[in-house]
Amino acid sequence: MNSIMRGPATLGRLAIQVGLAFALAMIVTGIVGFSLADNSVSNRIDESLRYHTRKYVSNLRGNPAQEAILKAKILEWSQRKVFSERTYVLFDRNGRRLAGRLDIVPPPSGFSEVQYTAGGHHKEAGRALATRLDAGGLFVVVQHLEAVRGLHAILPMVVVAISLVALVLGVSATLLVAKLTARRLSETQDTAAAIAAGDLSRRIPMERLDGMFAVQAQSLNQMLDHMAELVRAQQLFSSNLAHDLRTPLMRLRSLLEKASRDDQSAFPSLLDRAERECGSIINIFDALLRLAEIETGQHPTVMGRIALRPLIRDIADTMEPVITDRGGSLRVESLEEVAIDGDPDLLNQLLVNLLENAVTHTPTGTNVTISLESVGDGATITVRDDGPGLPEDEFARVTQPFERGLAVSPSKGSGLGLAIASAIARFHKGSLDLADAMPGLEVRVRIPGEALPQAI
Repeated sequence: MNSIMRGPATLGRLAIQVGLAFALAMIVTGIVGFSLADNSVSNRIDESLRYHTRKYVSNLRGNPAQEAILKAKILEWSQRKVFSERTYVLFDRNGRRLAGRLDIVPPPSGFSEVQYTAGGHHKEAGRALATRLDAGGLFVVVQHLEAVRGLHAILPMVVVAISLVALVLGVSATLLVAKLTARRLSETQDTAAAIAAGDLSRRIPMERLDGMFAVQAQSLNQMLDHMAELVRAQQLFSSNLAHDLRTPLMRLRSLLEKASRDDQSAFPSLLDRAERECGSIINIFDALLRLAEIETGQHPTVMGRIALRPLIRDIADTMEPVITDRGGSLRVESLEEVAIDGDPDLLNQLLVNLLENAVTHTPTGTNVTISLESVGDGATITVRDDGPGLPEDEFARVTQPFERGLAVSPSKGSGLGLAIASAIARFHKGSLDLADAMPGLEVRVRIPGEALPQAI
């Protein structure tokens, strides 16, 4: 509501600001344009004065009758040209005017400004080029500056008129654009209000949008999709957490009820079972805490250069008896020399989780293989079993907390092993992917690193 009330005032200030900026730009443009035009006119006048001076004088250099010839030419020109923007004047060496109808004081040699009386009434200005003759006379060509003075006289009015028109057009155009923009953004405001009211399914309609508005709406809709997915995942996480904690808590309560009814001879056994149930609950919370620390980057870590080959061999030696006890085998395939930047404790946790996952969720007698390859600019760790595997549509889901394969018993494992392994891979700027091993399940972990020289 407040944003709606602020809208017109905001649009008005914006329109005035843009209009003033547009008007200022037009004023600057007018001044610069006038300066360029004035300079061009002045140059053209000077060039014209040079041309006519050369036309009259250049062929008479060294001629003893130079002044007489020029006098005759000026008289002939005066009889032929009654009205002209240019005129000629000839003075003798003493400054007396010999020819020309313009009554001016002899100017100095070169370019200068001269004043004269036009029509015997008012003073006017002219641009003059005076050339000293061989016999001492002075030949002067004068160009009237009435047009230039007229240009200077109308400049202020032209600039003011352009500024006012630019101001009105700028403000009008800005108001129009602002209103059109506000109209297009209104649907975004409506969607934001609906989202704030709890309707996470609402999205910005894109049918009437184009250009940057369509791109912005698409980005916002994608962000809303991501937010809705996060909320859904959070709700599912809470539901799964409650479900997974309910079972051991129910068993614990049953044990306590039984202890209160049975004789004291059964206490040691009941307390031992109750302690295991409490341990199971504590393990779930420990795993959740570890997952949260890894996901938020708050896990205390010591990053360093790690050679993966000896690390995998150590884990394989540790886990092999566990798999053998269940009738299966753990085979270590090719282990290339690859080093990464990582946390050794977290990488140990990742490998143990993957191998425990292969043992926990497969039938007795399942065989497991582990390998390490250098692929591109990283390392790929592959853990493969020959168990029943998973349908492909469950691959993404089972990497989420408390999610298991649909065919897997809810009582097996905490449902956090793959989620923690995936978080550790992301912590190392890598990824964890599942694939069909035909038969069985294959887990690939890719982490940036570099190949090392092969040991001989």
